[in-house]
Amino acid sequence: MTFAFDLISDLHVDTWPQRFNWEGMATSPYCVVAGDVARDRELVIRTLRHLGQCYQAVFYIDGNDEHATHWEDLNHSYAQLARRIKNLHNVVYLQDNVVVIDGVAILGTNGWWGFDFGDIDPTQAAQWYQQQWCPPLGGQIISSIAHQGTNDSLYMTSSVRRLQTHGDVKHIVMVTHTVPNPDLIAHDIDLSGTYRFNVMGNGDMMAVLDADICHKIHTWCFGHYHMPVDQVRHDIRFVNNCRGRGDSTYQQWAYQPRRIEISN
Repeated sequence: MTFAFDLISDLHVDTWPQRFNWEGMATSPYCVVAGDVARDRELVIRTLRHLGQCYQAVFYIDGNDEHATHWEDLNHSYAQLARRIKNLHNVVYLQDNVVVIDGVAILGTNGWWGFDFGDIDPTQAAQWYQQQWCPPLGGQIISSIAHQGTNDSLYMTSSVRRLQTHGDVKHIVMVTHTVPNPDLIAHDIDLSGTYRFNVMGNGDMMAVLDADICHKIHTWCFGHYHMPVDQVRHDIRFVNNCRGRGDSTYQQWAYQPRRIEISN
């Protein structure tokens, strides 16, 4: 038996001139969306509703862009997003929600960052990120982001540990918005040694592998990094399929889903 799904992420539909249309694009019955649909919450809901009409089920995790206008209270932002998605047909919000289909568990969270992903001192990276927004983000918001990143990594680790003894689960698909392993993007000379590298992922996330004692993690899907990645590390396939921002050079004008297959 083969379980298959389409992977898409970083649609950034608010940065492209044409309206997002996915009709006829599906190559699988299911779709995983690894975050950064849009900054406009209404566009997020409209896009997910549209994807729900294109697939039997859409498994979605938020990106940082979904919270970009809600920095002052991430807890409220998450709660509001969950309420809106709850009423969408065929759309499942992966946050705090593990899905099991045909022996495959799909486990997801945003991932965020603790400003510790690269070699630059985390405090300096946090100060840089704080100044990127106008007006600059407050120190409390920066701490909230780092705290959320820690919670996300702990959630993924504890969930993987519980799934080790789940008899119906043969494989696990991990979904994070941010990059799970710095080695996946270390080759990028535009990022290496920059502050931006420090906010590409969560330095604690790879600790989840220690909980995978039965080696059930098969594939790790992610977004946030706007260049394609498809690598095998630690006997796990790490793959992203980001569309990217239409107002930047890091994007794919011709964009298609990446079909992922898992054989049981």
